[in-house]
Amino acid sequence: MALNKTQLSKVANLNSVAGGSGSKQFWHYDAGADSVATATGAGYFNDVRGFLKVGDRIDLVAATQTAFRVLTVTAVPASGNITVAASAFS
Repeated sequence: MALNKTQLSKVANLNSVAGGSGSKQFWHYDAGADSVATATGAGYFNDVRGFLKVGDRIDLVAATQTAFRVLTVTAVPASGNITVAASAFS
């Protein structure tokens, strides 16, 4: 399936206490029936390119609320696919 932009919400700006320029954003995304594998595929978040930055975190709820991951945005090129990496659970 495709990204549903209405399910992506910005939760917070993650600003360094030291006031550095490395500010990141924290997002929540409910992927509905899409699996973690689908949501972490290259290009899945392309429709929200203007909002995401490298280093942003996305709290992902997937597979009809049975799978959860924290994603890190790894690339947001001007053209081409946005990529993310999923956290590993042990």
